[in-house]
Amino acid sequence: MQHKINSVRALMKDNSIDLLVLGPGTHLKWLLGFSPAQDERPSVLLIGKEKEIFLIPSVNAEDVRRKTDIKINIWKDENGPDQALKEALLYIDESSAKHIAIDEAMRAHFALIVIDALPNPTHEFTGSTIGALRMRKDQTEFINLKENALIDDRAMKAGFAAIKEGVTELEIGKAVNKHFISEGAKPQFCIVGSGPNGAFPHHHTGDRKIEQGRCYLDRYRWKKGKISKRYDSYVSSRRAARRLPRDSCYC
Repeated sequence: MQHKINSVRALMKDNSIDLLVLGPGTHLKWLLGFSPAQDERPSVLLIGKEKEIFLIPSVNAEDVRRKTDIKINIWKDENGPDQALKEALLYIDESSAKHIAIDEAMRAHFALIVIDALPNPTHEFTGSTIGALRMRKDQTEFINLKENALIDDRAMKAGFAAIKEGVTELEIGKAVNKHFISEGAKPQFCIVGSGPNGAFPHHHTGDRKIEQGRCYLDRYRWKKGKISKRYDSYVSSRRAARRLPRDSCYC
């Protein structure tokens, strides 16, 4: 964990960033191996040039404390987060931060309370810091990605094997999800759109039956592994019930 934080700080220095603000989500999972609960209460990790601190609502504080040694500044619903945020910024010596990097995926009002707590800072997103680091996979990440890709391939084959005239979209989706579960993965969603439904990338899988000569769209997302190694996989594929000229397909 600490070597990743040190790498983030090195890029902050290279890009003249005084403060990095990360909300619950994938950036924190990559950086620390966990992410605090996501809800409407402001919850952020503040990384300064030399120190870091969590701003956490009291309802989630004990859970976070069990998972990290990073200092936590706690705020309560009856008081709101503003004063606790000011104290957190003082602790890491960034109460006058001039240029900050903001987690582009966190809730907008988390970002706004940080901006409002500082004297007119300029800001950017995380592409030059943690975003740049996450694009460079280490050997362990390559192994995990390869494992996920192979599971994807086998689940796709299970879906292809389920394609028969008269079978419904739901039945194909069930075959795909069943395979994921058999390999210890947790399906997040599975979209099967046959015929004209294949033109809708976010179609709600239904009772439409597979017909000869129609294409179908298959999209699914799943997770596997411990939180510290978990990857979300997202795959799209298309398949024809039988080989036909391109203009006979709807998707």
